[in-house]
Amino acid sequence: MPEISKTADQALVLLAYIAEHGPLGTTDLARLLDMHRTVVHRLLATLQGRGFVRRVEAGYLPGTALLHLAQFVEPDLIASAKPYLDSLAQEFGETFILTALQGSHEAIQIEQSVGGHHFMRVQLTRGFRHPLSKGASGRSILAFCEAPTIAYALQHAEDPDHLNQLLAEVREVGYAVSHDELSPGVQGVSVPIMQGKLPIASIGVVYPAVRAEAVETYVKALKKAANAIARALKQQSAG
Repeated sequence: MPEISKTADQALVLLAYIAEHGPLGTTDLARLLDMHRTVVHRLLATLQGRGFVRRVEAGYLPGTALLHLAQFVEPDLIASAKPYLDSLAQEFGETFILTALQGSHEAIQIEQSVGGHHFMRVQLTRGFRHPLSKGASGRSILAFCEAPTIAYALQHAEDPDHLNQLLAEVREVGYAVSHDELSPGVQGVSVPIMQGKLPIASIGVVYPAVRAEAVETYVKALKKAANAIARALKQQSAG
């Protein structure tokens, strides 16, 4: 594993924790993250100076610099996928999501299109993240990842044998399904978007379990969209 900067790692851990759990003050952050209070104070001052956090009465919150950076996250992938997400949402009336890798062990939702056919529908928050082993959107990526990533997921799984079986099934059929995993009463179907032999993202659908459809209803359309997105990305990189 490449050598990392401890200071940079601490700053990123601090920033991520504030984003998910803020507002929090220096003392609470030091305790919760098991860092020295002086170190936390210095890191917060640096992050605040660069606009990555802002101080409010109750503590620290994410800063506006993150909004600026967010527009540069996977622009080619989002631009290539958005027309297909919109088209699928319009056709089926459900919520279609684009999920990418975050680091080596997490999935993060980076775009979605919400259908308008139904009063009851699923809508996720952009930036919602979860382990690759959880949900159709994560497992459809994980199944085709490199061996160390799969080994890590199996090592940290509650039931490694069951997860290994699920991943084998995904590799066999080319898609993943989930039921009540990331949110009660929600089902999902997802397929990977591949570049070469490795996945870079997944495209999927999430919908209320009360409106459960046959998986095959979505699989063909999702595979077609995933292949088209992969081709578009390949053409962009070649050009």
